[in-house]
Amino acid sequence: FLGILFNSCKKEEEEPQEEFDKNTMAANMSANIIVPSINEFDNNLSQLESNLMAFKADVSQQNLDLLRNSWKQAYITWQTVKIFDFGPIRNIGMKGAIATYPIDTTDIQNNISSGSYSLSTAANLDAIGLPALDYLLYRKGALDSLQNNPNCVNYVEDVINKMLSESNTVKSEWSSYQSTFNESTGTSSTSAFSYFINEFNRDFELAKTAKVGIPLGKQSLDVPLPEYIEARYSGISLELLEASLIALRKVYNGDSFSGGSAGVGLDDYLVHLERSTLDNTIDSNFEEMINKAQSFSLTFEEALDTNVSGLNELYLMLQSQVVYIKTDMTSAFGVLITYQDNDGD
Repeated sequence: FLGILFNSCKKEEEEPQEEFDKNTMAANMSANIIVPSINEFDNNLSQLESNLMAFKADVSQQNLDLLRNSWKQAYITWQTVKIFDFGPIRNIGMKGAIATYPIDTTDIQNNISSGSYSLSTAANLDAIGLPALDYLLYRKGALDSLQNNPNCVNYVEDVINKMLSESNTVKSEWSSYQSTFNESTGTSSTSAFSYFINEFNRDFELAKTAKVGIPLGKQSLDVPLPEYIEARYSGISLELLEASLIALRKVYNGDSFSGGSAGVGLDDYLVHLERSTLDNTIDSNFEEMINKAQSFSLTFEEALDTNVSGLNELYLMLQSQVVYIKTDMTSAFGVLITYQDNDGD
């Protein structure tokens, strides 16, 4: 009897754990987060173009404000899109073309002065995209420049049209890539799932390093570098950081882009792997970082002068999360981090 009981218990113990359905998770990510965010970004850029046409017809402060608002909405939406820098987005180099900063104002001015340029060249990578519009729409005397210099308005239009072309391409290519993403759920370095996990981590580290660490002086012996602040002219850097962290948290939890009910996300995968404590830590950290980013009433540049301790607290929060998502989470998933962050920590 004891022998039968022992063998019965042993069989129960050795029964393999049910495999997690990563295909369902990938399908939720693509259908409810990735594709909707790409479509919304494309719509935002179309609205930006429409508002530019209205501005050209009536160059006024009111129409400039409408143009700025549509630019800001596109930049906010971009915080979700940029997480998925693989497949169609990576193939055309969209991430670099849309949001490379800091921009080179000299290159922009030279392009405007000459009226002859190719925005697709590597030399103009820091003279295009949403950051270039931050300068052109918000710099001192922006309205006067746009009123009195046709080349300046033409340059804004060319920058917008370039982004629209890239957005349309990605939108079209994801319609065929979506099935590949949904099915390629292995852990090899070339699987779509591995690319996704790598880019999720890379995007978070860029939020930590580029959005906060570098301008705060974490790579320059604590000497602040305000010229590296994202969207410095409009002063929305901390709003973009908040939007970026919210987007990353929604992706982690599998929450739809439109704000509907939660689907299967990375959190569910960790719970399935019996890593509930890690899941709770990651999600709680996201909430704390978002709340901290929301707590600033000043721009990033103003905070460098009056609340550097608060920025340091924010940076340490971001830094502590890296270990949980880049080391613990990826290890649990069996995914190898293949990118180089060059961050020193």
